[in-house]
Amino acid sequence: MVLRPLLVRASQSEALARQITATTFTRRMAMRFVAGEELDDGIRAARRLAHEGKRVSLDYVGEHADTQAAARDAAKVYLEAIDRIGAEGLPAGLSVKPTQLGLSVSRDLCEQLIDEIAAAAAAIDAHITLDMEDSRVTEDTVRLVESLQKRGQRHVGCAVQSYLHRARADVRRLSAVGASLRLCKGAYSEPPYVAYTSRREVDASWADCAKYLIQHGTYPRLATHDHRLVARAKADLPRLGRDRDDFEFQMLYGVRADMQDALVRDGYRLCVYVPFGSNWFAYFMRRIAERPANAVFFVRALGNR
Repeated sequence: MVLRPLLVRASQSEALARQITATTFTRRMAMRFVAGEELDDGIRAARRLAHEGKRVSLDYVGEHADTQAAARDAAKVYLEAIDRIGAEGLPAGLSVKPTQLGLSVSRDLCEQLIDEIAAAAAAIDAHITLDMEDSRVTEDTVRLVESLQKRGQRHVGCAVQSYLHRARADVRRLSAVGASLRLCKGAYSEPPYVAYTSRREVDASWADCAKYLIQHGTYPRLATHDHRLVARAKADLPRLGRDRDDFEFQMLYGVRADMQDALVRDGYRLCVYVPFGSNWFAYFMRRIAERPANAVFFVRALGNR
């Protein structure tokens, strides 16, 4: 779809971000996919989802901190979120972006901040997933997980994007150090020498990686809204000897609530990725770009305003 790469590129525009975030219509539309702009909003959503029998991974939206101070500020929000999760006993963990915690400024600082967050999370038995961003930081993110695992931070894993050519190798590499991985398809615009461009290839990669994780992985986190891939994973579980209590499906806040509820009713573990924060524009645009119906509706709605 032609709109998808255009919308993904648009998510990087500061001028468009200022225009869109100032518009009441788009703010209301964004709140379909974002719990709200404050930590309180994320915690409120986590409470509601927990009442529905779902787990949560809270994400403080934002990327590419350009100063050490900005990275430290983001870390403070995650540490406060851990305090709130622990105080309320919520079945929740965190998703953090390495560039938000200063990866582009100082790798040492980024690792230090993730180390602090992971230690706090371990104290309440909460898991930290490093979100996988665009391919420029994939190797750095993988190395961060390897380093943290080597230092005993067993509560830290990362996402693996099946649209990347390297996905199958990364699943094996990270499983070898015991990291719990979130397997997703990928939401950035990547060149064909880095990523598969056809749905068939992306899906085949996801299915291959899922099969390996089910058979060999440490608590697989299978992230998809594709009913075909969900059905395939369900069929692989008993055949490959994976118990339902030793993995989870993951889905996004505001997407396929019907499928989420059905999985919980059928006795599967489900974790919902819940974003919050004022810097929601880039995240929102990537969600719009993922589904043609969303993208067409969004562009038409903007044109009618």
